[in-house]
Amino acid sequence: MVRNDSLFVTYDLDKAGNDERFNISLKISTPSGKIITPYSLSGEVGADITGGRAKQIIWSINKDNIAINEDIAVEVFAKSQGSNVKFVSRGKAVLLSAVVPGLGLTKLNNGGPYWIMAIAVYGAAAGSYLYYSMAEQNYTKYLDARTEDERNSLHSTVQSQKNISNILMCTAGAVWLGNMIWTLANPNKTKPGNKGISFGGSYDPMAKATVFALQYKF
Repeated sequence: MVRNDSLFVTYDLDKAGNDERFNISLKISTPSGKIITPYSLSGEVGADITGGRAKQIIWSINKDNIAINEDIAVEVFAKSQGSNVKFVSRGKAVLLSAVVPGLGLTKLNNGGPYWIMAIAVYGAAAGSYLYYSMAEQNYTKYLDARTEDERNSLHSTVQSQKNISNILMCTAGAVWLGNMIWTLANPNKTKPGNKGISFGGSYDPMAKATVFALQYKF
């Protein structure tokens, strides 16, 4: 779009990796193949541009003393500068989550309180073992009980403790399984984003109309 003798170019970097930075450049050419080098650029252009949508570059045409009297093609190029985030493979994340629930998710998301899942799993498993041990002890007392009332009371206690133990163990298993499924399905935010993006279009100075097209290069 051209307004007040300035060309406004909007582009998206919505597939960028977490903390990834790009070097953005602008190329302008005519149908005859002439390359116009823009110097008076402002906005989100140059090095260290972060990912996101509705990025904008402004070219002050008059400042470059350029008269546009024919169609021009406009292209935006984005070259990845890399990321400070260490890449973690899906397989490694799954293995980590299998050993420490939530750890694989933390790695894939480059942080996050997913370690709470480990507390839930280990806490429920520990509680299950505790109630199982108590049930075993009370069962021994049940075998040694001499009165019917004492035996009935201990039998009821043993059954209750075993039920609680089973519920806690099932809870630990469900959270652990959910953690594994989540790890498999969660987007890998440490995976590098696009290696290059091009955004091009053309401007008709007579009709004052601009048409753009965006292309991702993987």
